[in-house]
Amino acid sequence: MMLELAASYVGAVVGAGFASGQEQVHFFFPMRLQLEKGIRQIGLGVLLAGVLFVLLGAALGELAFRYQSSSSRDFLRRLVPWPLCAMYDWLMTSFIFWSLSIMLAGSGMLFEQTMGLSKMTGILLTAMFTVFATAAGIDGLLVVNLVMSPFMVAMPVVVAVLSTWKRAHGFLLPLFSSSSRGTSASALTPSWPLSALLYVSYNVLLAVGVFASMGRDIPDKDAARRGGVLGGIALMFFLVAIQSVLATYGRYVFGEELPMLKAASYHGLFIARGYSLALWFAMATTSVCSVFTLSQRLSGHFSVSKLGLIAGITATACLPAQLGFAKLVGIVYPIIGYLGLPILGLILLEFPKT
Repeated sequence: MMLELAASYVGAVVGAGFASGQEQVHFFFPMRLQLEKGIRQIGLGVLLAGVLFVLLGAALGELAFRYQSSSSRDFLRRLVPWPLCAMYDWLMTSFIFWSLSIMLAGSGMLFEQTMGLSKMTGILLTAMFTVFATAAGIDGLLVVNLVMSPFMVAMPVVVAVLSTWKRAHGFLLPLFSSSSRGTSASALTPSWPLSALLYVSYNVLLAVGVFASMGRDIPDKDAARRGGVLGGIALMFFLVAIQSVLATYGRYVFGEELPMLKAASYHGLFIARGYSLALWFAMATTSVCSVFTLSQRLSGHFSVSKLGLIAGITATACLPAQLGFAKLVGIVYPIIGYLGLPILGLILLEFPKT
């Protein structure tokens, strides 16, 4: 169960925004990358985010086991004071829905760039896969994550190693050349500590739903904690790998909807195709996690079959997915990150209690 829990944690967090590099561009590169100060700030931000992923993974696993929860609503009732419980329950439900829409939007962009298909075709194909995988229940969720997570974690590491090797042998521009720039600074992410906190906040909110849904299936506290830690370490390595690639290519990829896919294309068609597959795996796993969590949460509110509810949720999420991938990432995630900060604080306060 430890490996399943770790894989589900990675699958919940590593979606289109994470694996594509679009999230990191928004949150860790909001300044011009010319001076040593800029390099240091990005490194500290990534380190803080990685440590928080590990700590919160352990905390979420143990709390889900302790609460014996079966949904995010069960989890929040134990964690959040009563007057705020309903508000945060619906906040998390709303965020998970928007995360699903962003995954579908990213898949549309991916299919358009790599296969020449329309964005809507890519959205619909991913939606169909999501419906069938989610309909299999917890077993389908675990199988999808166990099969796809190792590959989608490995590919960014491969691209990072290749980029580092080429840079060391003089095939690439120096790290942070004088002409390199980051994205325009955002009023929503004004400093590196706050950017790191917001980045972890909205990512962990989605993971809360997955951990909470598995609470009754976790055999013991040690498996819960080790699964969370293992998943957090994998996320830290994943984040470091992506950041190293983005730092290497700078302005050559920052303007892309899928920056990491552009970086992978510099290493040949085979690597580019492999990264495309890994990126779609990332979108698919998060889509399945999102729909599974939403169906668990909403099952008591609609008198429809399980398959009908899953299909309805997925079809509804296809509508805002057409707004555009980068736009949704840049606006929705920082706002949800701010709203989720109190949840992070409560998780860390509750974790040490016996």
